Amino acid sequence: MSSSKPRQVVMTTVFGTHAEKLDSTFRSFAMNPFLELHAFVLGEALPANRVEGITYHLRKPDPSFSTPIRDADFRRWEFMDELEADYALVVDGHDVLCLQPIPEIPALLRGGVLGVVVEHPGGRYLEGGIYTGNFFNAGVTFWDVEKSRELRRQVIERGRLQYRNDVDDQLSLNEVVHARWLDHITILPTIYNYRCYVKRKKKGWATTHTLDGVRIYHTDECAEVSALLPAAPYPPLAELEPDAGPLNRSQQVQRRARQRMKKHLVR
Repeated sequence: MSSSKPRQVVMTTVFGTHAEKLDSTFRSFAMNPFLELHAFVLGEALPANRVEGITYHLRKPDPSFSTPIRDADFRRWEFMDELEADYALVVDGHDVLCLQPIPEIPALLRGGVLGVVVEHPGGRYLEGGIYTGNFFNAGVTFWDVEKSRELRRQVIERGRLQYRNDVDDQLSLNEVVHARWLDHITILPTIYNYRCYVKRKKKGWATTHTLDGVRIYHTDECAEVSALLPAAPYPPLAELEPDAGPLNRSQQVQRRARQRMKKHLVR
């Protein structure tokens, strides 16, 4: 990397109708002046609705990945090398929204090769029965382009080996990272890839009533959250009523029982 200010990009890879809708999702990252916006489009032509501020790149589909979504999800980590940037943020094209300005990518990576956020739920088994409490989401990833080249090559190579499902890029990323690269990963707070439904219950997902503090929001309802915007930079710190003094044994038992009744697990 040169001694001058590092070049930073945010990029996505899309196909079909998703390429026509980047104005409602991907364009939101333009609030970060240090980021160039690049969209790679898989198909025969660029979209009719091309958004000002986004540089479009047309690429032919690669049928070896079996489905268009696998083609886009794996090759996006390969396309970033074409941009000759120093750092890259790679996001899904249709369901990721930037709600507030984010720090520059080197500051987020803090020396790491890859910056990721734990998926919901984070505790999962990987291929071979290996358990992790840090299963990473692949829809929002931060990269040191040069240092991550070998990691990305390994993930893409694994994806070419076998079709498992339409979104198994996330499986391959986690398997490669957990087996070979954990010492080079920066795990970021949830606010940089917020996977939580707004005022709507969905089994296995968290529900929130505020987006205060959220930097990047990532669900299929991302275009429907305007009523909660603009979001405050930080969430409120709930006030606690102070105890009048030390609690006796009976009061402590009652307090612990009351605390256990509060909702704290996502089911």
